[in-house]
Amino acid sequence: MAKSDSTLRLKVRSKIGDHQPNNCFQCMRCTSGCPSMKMLELMPHQIVSMVKFGLIDELISSGIIWACATCLKCRERCPQNVAPVDLIVALRNLAVDMEANVPEGYLKVIGMLLEIGLIQKPQEVASRDFEAFTRDSLELPEISYASDKFKLALMTVLQSGLEV
Repeated sequence: MAKSDSTLRLKVRSKIGDHQPNNCFQCMRCTSGCPSMKMLELMPHQIVSMVKFGLIDELISSGIIWACATCLKCRERCPQNVAPVDLIVALRNLAVDMEANVPEGYLKVIGMLLEIGLIQKPQEVASRDFEAFTRDSLELPEISYASDKFKLALMTVLQSGLEV
């Protein structure tokens, strides 16, 4: 049986600002507009309920919080200004702080941001006729990669635990 953890609940609430999970009255408007709903084990309104009851550890240890597309529809649709997406981002930040189940893909994205300042390296693309094109062959401007100043700023933000 899951146990409520008031310390973790307070940590999450300190990161979400004015959005109060206790204001949620389970109207399910957030869930009805969620494009990730079919991939989630729990729907946005259920995640809010679990946060209300302090079942943070269960959310962090599962992969539920990483399936959210962060499209912000739940924030737009909520009549009580609860913003489930802000709860999910706070839970993700807490999961990283606690070194919980962070998907490898997210770690790769952070690594690429630190390395070159982009989430992936520029690559060739193919036309319908299977002709390969590069940025040079399309006469596109050269990409400016991340400066050392950017990398230092990103590392500072990541180490301080601030939301990106």
